[in-house]
Amino acid sequence: LGKLTVSDEVASFYGHVVFLSGEAGEYVAKFSRQAGRLTQEVQALARLRAASRLAMPEILLPTTIAQLDVLLLPRLPGVPAWELAAPLPSAGVQMIVEQMSAWHAISDARGFEHPDGSFSGDFLPAFDAWNRPLLDYVQGSHSPFSSQLQAAISLLWQQRIRLLAPLVGPSSLCHDDPHACNFLYDAQTRLPSAVIDPCDVAVRHREQDIFHLADAYPEWSLLESYQAQHDLAPGFATRRWFFSLWDDVKHSRNIGWYDAPWFAAKFSRLAECDAVFADVAHAAQDA
Repeated sequence: LGKLTVSDEVASFYGHVVFLSGEAGEYVAKFSRQAGRLTQEVQALARLRAASRLAMPEILLPTTIAQLDVLLLPRLPGVPAWELAAPLPSAGVQMIVEQMSAWHAISDARGFEHPDGSFSGDFLPAFDAWNRPLLDYVQGSHSPFSSQLQAAISLLWQQRIRLLAPLVGPSSLCHDDPHACNFLYDAQTRLPSAVIDPCDVAVRHREQDIFHLADAYPEWSLLESYQAQHDLAPGFATRRWFFSLWDDVKHSRNIGWYDAPWFAAKFSRLAECDAVFADVAHAAQDA
């Protein structure tokens, strides 16, 4: 690669990204604060690439520097969402919906994937396999969660059978973090040019993927556009916040992040959709 110089760097939720320039081109060095995360990303990119309509990172070199996992990648063309001069055009929204649909069309006859790579024909056992460790983390002796939020998340777990009952097959390959800021865009056309930063890629239920579409730039209506083109089971408005809360618990366990007002605000949104959570949502405001 020759001599490289640092051209820019960006702090990310899970680590740090350093942009490098050299005679042979532009590169990205990606560091992770969670041990093993980048190894998982290499595998995740390989699974998604087969059905990707947009460019995806190619791994040049996985390595370790000062006990930190590092990936070296060619820099993909495009700019992040926050550098666009105007909102995403309707054609760009459709391109993202089509990309999501292409991944979600990939299913597995065995059903829904577990963290250990096994499968179950029903969704609930797979959900439990991914999320029971998160409940144990929240209720554990080293948990950062307040007693009010512990009670709220306990109720979230207790209600899972009722809330998830409408979800059946088929399963879908999921990116697991496909919000607007995990796409890159052509600066002139504002159309998506690449997709980056998958999380826990697996064959899951598409609803575990699509709630992320509203996580950033909700005014682009990515989630609403997806919903308009796909029939979802009754109760998605509630499950959107249900899945989002478990996803945030995952991030807390993975890297030690904790924001009580953030969790309380999401429980309030959940309670707007399902009155069963009204009392714990109110209590969480005092967490």
